[in-house]
Amino acid sequence: MKAVEVRSDGSVAVVERPVPALGAGDALLRPLASGICGSDLLGWYAARKAGSILGHEVAGEIVQLGRDVRAFQKGDLVVPHHHAPCLSCEACRARRYVHCAAWRSSALDPGGMAELVRIPADNLSRDTHRVPEGLSAEEASWTEPLATVVKAFRRAQWKPGMSLLVIGLGSAGQLAVRLGRAHGAARIAGTDRVAFRLDLARRAGAVTFDADARPLEEASRDVSGGSGFDVVFVGPGKGEVIRAAASAVAAGGVLLLFTMAPPEESLTLSPHDIYFREVSVVPSYSCGPDETREALELLAARKVAVADLVTHRFPISRAEEAFARARDPKGSVKVMLTFS
Repeated sequence: MKAVEVRSDGSVAVVERPVPALGAGDALLRPLASGICGSDLLGWYAARKAGSILGHEVAGEIVQLGRDVRAFQKGDLVVPHHHAPCLSCEACRARRYVHCAAWRSSALDPGGMAELVRIPADNLSRDTHRVPEGLSAEEASWTEPLATVVKAFRRAQWKPGMSLLVIGLGSAGQLAVRLGRAHGAARIAGTDRVAFRLDLARRAGAVTFDADARPLEEASRDVSGGSGFDVVFVGPGKGEVIRAAASAVAAGGVLLLFTMAPPEESLTLSPHDIYFREVSVVPSYSCGPDETREALELLAARKVAVADLVTHRFPISRAEEAFARARDPKGSVKVMLTFS
């Protein structure tokens, strides 16, 4: 079967892999849609996975079940999460699922960008969900990326009536704008360098400004009326962007760091300013079963629309072309792999 393998330089190639063998509690998934995540495009991060099969934003149809599986049937349209927590350790009891040893060691086999995927028993029983009727596989494949944004809002202690600034309007940033609107934001602003992405966010209800037109501190002050924003959602994992974003946070607000940074990246913030303005610096990494479930419910209820965010579709045989397109932000938001 065809699968998308990542190389040590961060590039990808379509390779042949054997069909995974099922255990008694496993299921075999035939993907119908698999999105390219922004993390798949970070060369330093992808290089750490060299030789592995990418893909974690996936939805598809169950085509085979292990002998002990009772909760699902052949033909079910499902979304599996690529990691599954144990649900019983100290981290899980505190809902810090990403710090569970079982969560970190689990994975889809061989990955969501393959013609057939084994959902291990733990993933199947602990964080795999049937897709509600009326939701397409492509829409359902947004469950995991939306769940990461749901978790980020939760870590920021979001409340209706707050104001939101989104820095970076790729797919996660667009989801943040739409989730903010669904969750009752009083004011939403967004900034990016790409006109197409600015227009998408504007149509979703954000006041937008070009990141290259003037300094972030100046632009955010004008847009917020001088008060700053309660939550500043920072997409790029770059020290200079995060440092500039701190200036846009309102007193008592949250600087929300959404994307991982390479290990050599450094960040300098003024502890004097952070202290007296009581700014919270909050990172948010991935998501767990609670957020997966909530994200799927939001999609099914049409509270967060995603169909218009898919800008390109490629068959798995053209994965290299798909990744090249995804690396070019001009005219693209989400590039999707499709399967016949």
